Amino acid sequence: MRRLLLISLLGLAACGTPYERCNRDAANLYSKAMQERTEIAKDLARGFTYSTDWETRMRWDVCGSHHGYLHYCWRRDTEPVTRRVPVNPEELHRRDAELEAQLPQLRRDAAAGQAECRRRYPAEVEAAVPPPASAG
Repeated sequence: MRRLLLISLLGLAACGTPYERCNRDAANLYSKAMQERTEIAKDLARGFTYSTDWETRMRWDVCGSHHGYLHYCWRRDTEPVTRRVPVNPEELHRRDAELEAQLPQLRRDAAAGQAECRRRYPAEVEAAVPPPASAG
């Protein structure tokens, strides 16, 4: 029972404080846009992107044994198959330009959301800021 309680508390602590969650949620759209721009830059530099599909294949496999003899049967295996897919540079440049145009507004929204978080959780903000170093 104690282990379950400790695991639950660790899981809860991993989520962060309400102030940290609020900050993370406020900056979520901005950080996703920045991640997408990074991914676009990588795809443009490589000239391709990766696509993962799941494929089901039949496989001849050992199903068991009976009286020392192995029995075989067909089994389904579903596996991820990753392939290179060529990119459309014009489309990626267009999407990158769209994101670049949206970034200032997303940055302002994130800053406003984080300011709201500081207003909503002032005690946690004070606890997060270290006290000034004493001169001495």
